[in-house]
Amino acid sequence: MRSFTGRRRALACLLAASILAISALAEAQGTPTRILVRAIARDAKAIGTGVGGALITFKDAKTGEVLAQGEQQGATGETPRIMIEPRPRDETIFGTPDAAHFTATLDLTRPTIVEITAEGPLDTPDYMYKASKTMLLVPGQDVLGEGVILEVHGFRVTFTDGPASPVSSGDDIPLTANVVMI
Repeated sequence: MRSFTGRRRALACLLAASILAISALAEAQGTPTRILVRAIARDAKAIGTGVGGALITFKDAKTGEVLAQGEQQGATGETPRIMIEPRPRDETIFGTPDAAHFTATLDLTRPTIVEITAEGPLDTPDYMYKASKTMLLVPGQDVLGEGVILEVHGFRVTFTDGPASPVSSGDDIPLTANVVMI
């Protein structure tokens, strides 16, 4: 009887050690956590491929380490749903088929406070704007659907016509530009 108890104890210790090793391995590798981000123009549609999209960056808020980065690409979304129809609370507005977004998969080992930043539109570097949000992400708790919405404020300015020759100080300068909200 005594040796059987010893074997049981040894087996229990082996099992406990195996569980600890598996837990440590899982923690070292992290738990895949998906986060969808949509950069949108102020009171308008998603920043889509037509204007170069937006650069989305995830940083650990504590250490500043970049956890993921990529470009938001896709269409600007459904105009009637975004710009015309009333918006009931908690209804999906931007999360429609083909709407611009970027999805990152972070391997989180613990709850992590992240700073998510959107910069765009990418096709006009002189007129890029930035928006950010800080939030807590929990390993395995995906943020999908409508996703994290980052509202970018500003105007996109494209000069379409200017002076044909050098001008002097004090001269009127005729300029033509296309100015639109991002």
